[in-house]
Amino acid sequence: MHPLLFAIVDGDDVGSKIESHLLANDVAGFVRTSKMISLAVEKVAGSASRVPGVTVMSTGGDSIMLQLSEDSTTRLRDALEALQQPGHFTFSVGVGRTLRESFIALRMAKSSGKCRVSIYSER
Repeated sequence: MHPLLFAIVDGDDVGSKIESHLLANDVAGFVRTSKMISLAVEKVAGSASRVPGVTVMSTGGDSIMLQLSEDSTTRLRDALEALQQPGHFTFSVGVGRTLRESFIALRMAKSSGKCRVSIYSER
């Protein structure tokens, strides 16, 4: 049996999208953007949950935590990359054997351009 991995999915630039509405005192824009983010996260979580070997452990805000078998990594990557919506909603993903490794991989994905899946590596 292959070991289990963790994946952290996190929306890109969500904070700045929300903050712009708050600073502009734009209630309607805030509500519209919040709903769009919630729907996008639900869609991503639903798509991930349909990949064999993937379990959605948690969702909250613009983040999702997944547990997956090692042999489902490629299928998950393909499924998530198909959901990216540049100019509308994108997300970054970090995959690792532990939550810490997953978080480090997520930071690597975010710092290397966002809108990508990064798998933790010691190198």
